[in-house]
Amino acid sequence: MAEPTVSRARIGHLLTSLWVGGLERFVLNLRDVLPRNSFDLTVYSWTGDDHWRSEFEAHGIPVRAIGGPHRFTSLLAPFQMASAWARLSRQLRRDRIQILHTHDFFPSLMGRTASLAAGVPHRVMTLHNLYEWWPSWAYKANRMLSSRTDAVTCVSESVKNYFLEREKLLPDRYRTILNGVDETRFRPDAEARARIRTELGIRDDEILVGSVGSITTRKAQHLLVQAASRLKERGIPVQVRIWGANDANPQHAEQQVLRQISEFGLSDSIKILPPRPDIEGIYNAMDIHCMTSMAEGLSLASVEAVLCGTLCVYSDIGPFREVVEDGTTGYLFRSGDSDHLASVLAGAIEEKSRGRAMRLVGRKSGLLRFGLDRMGREYEMLYRDLLRSGAH
Repeated sequence: MAEPTVSRARIGHLLTSLWVGGLERFVLNLRDVLPRNSFDLTVYSWTGDDHWRSEFEAHGIPVRAIGGPHRFTSLLAPFQMASAWARLSRQLRRDRIQILHTHDFFPSLMGRTASLAAGVPHRVMTLHNLYEWWPSWAYKANRMLSSRTDAVTCVSESVKNYFLEREKLLPDRYRTILNGVDETRFRPDAEARARIRTELGIRDDEILVGSVGSITTRKAQHLLVQAASRLKERGIPVQVRIWGANDANPQHAEQQVLRQISEFGLSDSIKILPPRPDIEGIYNAMDIHCMTSMAEGLSLASVEAVLCGTLCVYSDIGPFREVVEDGTTGYLFRSGDSDHLASVLAGAIEEKSRGRAMRLVGRKSGLLRFGLDRMGREYEMLYRDLLRSGAH
């Protein structure tokens, strides 16, 4: 007798677009750790601007391009928005989605309302950043939709506290599920360090300061350029490599960074390089991983570098304080202050023996808090609880 077919839960994820970024990697990571015999994932791309579509399909995730506008840039935009909203609602109904999981504000506004119209039983929203740039009406819309949202998850305690203060909802409306990173992939690797430094043409005695992340105004990589200039003036030469050229992002700031590199005469020592799939090797090649962000939720890159045993120097914002304990597992500098960043980098370079101890402690701490399997278990439990609870 044939075994009965086990019905898999149908989970939809709605994103603005499929750029090469941390939010998209979050969904890919989640697909990798959720049991495939229990969950089917489908991704809906609001704009259909899908530079990374092939990566999702390689992970076995169907992609539905909705083709809607992201902003009201013309008189036709409201009609295009309404038409895309209707297409999304029809597609959710056609795919018989049971839980729609949305990411960031705009997809969550469109997705939650469209899913209500489509009769989707459950809604989950994940907040990935502090979103200091949101207009006041966005917080009001979130409050209104919260009564029809089963769970609002936050990727860090900093994100949770930020929204508790601004949205004035009860604390039990939010839950923190820390971002997770695959500890079997992101680990110390001496062979990768030697291979990639050779490929980059960087000697073993040179200091390589690296930065991974899309080049945007919020990531503020220009601060690293300014700090490198200060180090050069102090006779502390460093090689800097920034991985993350991403001109698909509307907050793209590569040209600003390139202008500063030229103005400071640092073209020989600072290079911008495209993202690459063996990013774990890149972290190992670095002596220091530097993130200068003005706003984050809980950057995957910040945790990946820690698990690779790389010494980290990050801006002193809430989410990075959850990853690095200043002076114990890494260093923090005053956010937006390139002079202080230069001083912190100089200290880290001069105290190499202390840095080695920090890397070991940082990796041990990171493994306990940011494992990918742990994140997967928490989302699996959330999904199963919702499915057992029936319609919202």
